[in-house]
Amino acid sequence: MSGGPRGPGLLWEISLRLRLLSDTHVGAARAAPRHTEEGDVDLRVDRDPGTGVPRLRATTLAGLLRHELAARTGDPDGVRALMGAARAGTAADRDAPATSALDVDDAPAELPGEAAVAVRTGTRVDPASGTVRPGRVWRWEILPAGTVLTAHMRLHVPAPADEVRLLTLLLLAADGLGGPRAPGPGIRVGGRTGRGYGAVRATRWAARRHDLADEDDWFAYHARTWDRRWRDGADALADAPADLATALTDGLRASGRAAAAAHLAARADRPDRRHRDELHLTLVVAERPDPTVPPARDLRPGLLMVGDDPAHERIGEADRAHRHRPAVADPDRADLHLAPVLGDTALFALFKRIGGRLARDAAEHLGAPPDRWRDWHGRWWGADTDHRGRPRPSRIRLRAIPVLTGGAPLTTTRLTVDSLFGDAVDGRLFTTDLHCGGSAEAVVDVSEPDDAVRGLLTLLVRELATVPFDTLGAGAGSGNGRLSATRARLTTRPGDGGPPRTVDLLAAVFEPEGAEAAAARGWLAALRTALAPDDGTKEASR
Repeated sequence: MSGGPRGPGLLWEISLRLRLLSDTHVGAARAAPRHTEEGDVDLRVDRDPGTGVPRLRATTLAGLLRHELAARTGDPDGVRALMGAARAGTAADRDAPATSALDVDDAPAELPGEAAVAVRTGTRVDPASGTVRPGRVWRWEILPAGTVLTAHMRLHVPAPADEVRLLTLLLLAADGLGGPRAPGPGIRVGGRTGRGYGAVRATRWAARRHDLADEDDWFAYHARTWDRRWRDGADALADAPADLATALTDGLRASGRAAAAAHLAARADRPDRRHRDELHLTLVVAERPDPTVPPARDLRPGLLMVGDDPAHERIGEADRAHRHRPAVADPDRADLHLAPVLGDTALFALFKRIGGRLARDAAEHLGAPPDRWRDWHGRWWGADTDHRGRPRPSRIRLRAIPVLTGGAPLTTTRLTVDSLFGDAVDGRLFTTDLHCGGSAEAVVDVSEPDDAVRGLLTLLVRELATVPFDTLGAGAGSGNGRLSATRARLTTRPGDGGPPRTVDLLAAVFEPEGAEAAAARGWLAALRTALAPDDGTKEASR
């Protein structure tokens, strides 16, 4: 499985159908691609230069599979065997490249129904103030939820003895394509994946095995054009299984390798080696009548307005509307409907803003300098650059854009009152389509967590479960955008194969004598240590 020309061996043709479950921006390699004209769009989606059809590049999909396999297994030799490497990993063969056993083709996109590539306005929100930073506005193209990507891959197996190992590695790499409801954070496509964009799920897998040492199999593969191979793969997806393991084991059994099929299923059942936390939240657009008592059912529904353009039929009647996005009811079907969302970037910015305020207040109380909490906060929530000028990606990520269920639309009309005379100002009438009530499920993933960040998440949940000082969306001055957490469970996955541990953070907040509260107190002690001055002395007063 080293570099060099491939001789006769085994070859697997694999096709898969990917469905986007949320808005996705797969950017072009150039700001102005060759096949487009200059316009008012700053960030375009990547398109095939010949046809102009949106696509997911082969290099992008291969990179996602490589990253997922490396994170899942922590096995560089396995990653090199499946995905190749620029240089070999052994001292004896240091300069020889390792050819990838997996070839991947570009995946063209098929938009759902009559949908088109959307052009939206993006903004940069200041987490400290919750407002848009001046001049930080751009327009970008978005692939809508429900878009289907058909991808084709070929797995080259040098010898039958290598087959089960390579198929196992492919299964582990493709495990991240199970969608947001699958175990683990999974694979995300495109930009802003930490804000819930780019959720994707593989809905169909087709696999065909060729023994290139056999004359009939050799001609069955090589006697076809590329277009014919891609058509055959797409046709096979019509009645293909929903998971890759079934497709591969069926192919092995059809080739008389039942023992290899059983061995493959056993080897692919490996624990996830990633050390991570998952915070599962149920957020309700409402506020509590009494924030000092445990979560109650009689919440007062509130109003929410994450601003967007009104629906087509409401243009001319409403000035602004709460944000709706295409939602996929069934990934196996093209069932799409517009649904109100809790927010993507706005929701992440809310969490980040609350976390920043909590870290700042704790550090100031401990007498630490401002750089102390800013550096610690940027490590988890992300920052433009670190002290060396390098970008700092967020290690806390929103898994998917939460969709609101329940509640009802509500239209309000506001007018401007003259502060001097107390009467209405002519021409100052605003109509807004809000959303009243409803709830949503949100999942926050944390990579390589420690007890200090768990302490911060506990304080964040306490804010959302008692008195929400920070709000989501517009109209905060009139009481809009208040969220209440009615469920908050933090699951820690150690990454060493051990069982996960789940702590109910609401019980930790409202039951101080319980086991959950004892665990939370240990996390808060770690948070104080992380934010305290290094020398144990307070910062000199200015």
